[in-house]
Amino acid sequence: MPNNFLDYFNILEILPIILFFISFFGLITSGNIVKSIVLTILMQTAVIMFWLGLGARFGVIPPIFEYIDAVADPNAIADPLPQALMLTAIIIGIAVTAINITLLNALFRKYKTVEWKAMADKAFDDEKPER
Repeated sequence: MPNNFLDYFNILEILPIILFFISFFGLITSGNIVKSIVLTILMQTAVIMFWLGLGARFGVIPPIFEYIDAVADPNAIADPLPQALMLTAIIIGIAVTAINITLLNALFRKYKTVEWKAMADKAFDDEKPER
């Protein structure tokens, strides 16, 4: 019988959840676009850590044919699907971050600020018709 709460969970299952919600709260409350981009990256990292943590088990062998032939228990072989999906998620995260930084660069050149509210006010002033 486990003695405390942490005996039920792996640290790779708890830490990413905490990191995700801290980043989510920061994203909601942040007024700076650069901070928002960094917090989005942290959220992506937390999701990747969570899924890799769920797939991590001690005592399993990698799914390589040389090892698989020698193992009689199919539960002793690691599932390669979470790793493959998270590699794809990393590539997509890099692309999304690059697009975010490119858009930030264009907006900063136009409005000369990285604050959400100031940029929205300047954009709204640009939309007003002149009389």
